[in-house]
Amino acid sequence: MLPIDLILVRHGQSEGNLANRASRTGDNSFFTPEFLDRHSRNFRLTDEGIEQAKSAGEWLKKNISTPFDRFYVSDYIRAKETATYLNLSVAEWRVEYQLRERDKALMDNLSGDKQKQLFEMEQKQYELDRFLSYPAGGGESIPLLCLRLKADFLSHLARECSDKRVIAVCHGHVMRAMQLELENLGHDDFIRLDSSEDLPDKIRNCQILWYTRRDPESGKIKDSHLVAVRSICPWDSASDYGWRSIPRKKYSNEELSSEVQKYPRRTDK
Repeated sequence: MLPIDLILVRHGQSEGNLANRASRTGDNSFFTPEFLDRHSRNFRLTDEGIEQAKSAGEWLKKNISTPFDRFYVSDYIRAKETATYLNLSVAEWRVEYQLRERDKALMDNLSGDKQKQLFEMEQKQYELDRFLSYPAGGGESIPLLCLRLKADFLSHLARECSDKRVIAVCHGHVMRAMQLELENLGHDDFIRLDSSEDLPDKIRNCQILWYTRRDPESGKIKDSHLVAVRSICPWDSASDYGWRSIPRKKYSNEELSSEVQKYPRRTDK
């Protein structure tokens, strides 16, 4: 069984997040030779990222009974720094390298212009199916990322933490992959979430995903499976989306047929 409560926290805004956001508007000034000579593991938080992490820590302490039973953090520096600014009581962090961000290989740490210049053909192939395809330049597909987390971290939690309340500070793609595994989502769900501009579908810096086996209304543990999830972005006061149940999907023949019909068939001559 998975933990009674599993709280996932994305790190605060990092130097890489700031550089990539500027690059999407045509500003590549952050991509200096010194910047490019670093692996993205080493990026620190920005001042804004520090404030986001402090806000997340305050929300956790006000809304979830602490201390937690287990504390996990990605080996990447921006996650470790976020964990310190959460300032949780009696925290004893276990550094877990399997919580590292999705591997983007040769695309890592490049400006948007440079990515298009070097990997235009690969990017076109990637855009055909952002779930199944490897990123342009290599790295991990989403299914491979899910496998890494399921075979190691989630299996570890099921073995050691089924009676515990756990917090893990990690990364956006890692949280999306965990969401797919924990909420029984699949290919089409990922495509929908990945392309959505709706704030409830996004995983922003210091977003919190709180998974639980407790009934949110009664507080009683009703099932051996996770039954509900709550999504919060603490530095945006309007972004507490409340609890929603986690259905366990099964498909009838008719429902599967309906899924199939979403994909037009190109009939043979």
